[in-house]
Amino acid sequence: MQILLADDHPLFLDGMCHILLQLDETVHVHCAETGEAALQLLRGEIEFDLLLLDLGLPDTDGLGLLHILREEAIMVPVIVVSASENLHQIRAAFAAGALGFIPKSHHAGQMLGAIRQVLDKGEIYLPDSIRGRIDRLAASDEIPAGHGITSRQHQVLTLLVQGLANKQIAHRLNLTEHTVKAHLGALFQLLKVSNRTECAQKAQRLGLLTDNTLSN
Repeated sequence: MQILLADDHPLFLDGMCHILLQLDETVHVHCAETGEAALQLLRGEIEFDLLLLDLGLPDTDGLGLLHILREEAIMVPVIVVSASENLHQIRAAFAAGALGFIPKSHHAGQMLGAIRQVLDKGEIYLPDSIRGRIDRLAASDEIPAGHGITSRQHQVLTLLVQGLANKQIAHRLNLTEHTVKAHLGALFQLLKVSNRTECAQKAQRLGLLTDNTLSN
């Protein structure tokens, strides 16, 4: 069984490797500390059985990576493992194709049980406490200003609203166009829109950008 663990915290990587080896004697764990490193492995010759993904990767955030996987039709089961329990990001992750969410506060037994629930039973995994909070949140289609949007996504969003193209945004923020596209995909998921125009309009309607940011 080939498992890819994408997380930028070495101590967590070491701990998870020991936990994952308890799943099956055939388990082989591959680690990636950036989104780009994870993508290179996923695009390679190894056929992964599972991707355990942190949403807070330093280059391409986890939501952006999920968007790329779907766009490139890379078919791998994904479980998000995160210290953050941001409900909007969790909802966006499931909308982008994630099959589970495991808080990093889970102990080893809970993590193994959650992974088996997804791999062996083909079920979605979401802790009951978080499921209840998301169900209550689902009553509203809006999101509080800025909630669930990372600082880098906010920078991309600001330049998008100003009318800059992906290439211009990439140049302004010293990013690749590929990374800008990934951030936009994550924003589309969070704001529940399907294109740049809708994204800009909804960001302005929800007050996600102040007059000062728009004028910079």
